[in-house]
Amino acid sequence: MKRRRISRHHIIPRSRGGSDNDENIVLLTKKEHEAYHILFENKTPPEILHHLIQYFWKGQFGDLVSNKCK
Repeated sequence: MKRRRISRHHIIPRSRGGSDNDENIVLLTKKEHEAYHILFENKTPPEILHHLIQYFWKGQFGDLVSNKCK
């Protein structure tokens, strides 16, 4: 059986003010973690949502994003 390497991912990146608290950490495989950063770089979840709404969903769900994210 092949072992998967587990990686700790910060929901709010440390470089963006995120902490090392358990509430800000999710466990991902190394492959998932790399894919996340390829897709979303170092964005916060609200920034990712705003980007998806603006560029992929053409503003259809704009009411889901507060003005703080714009």
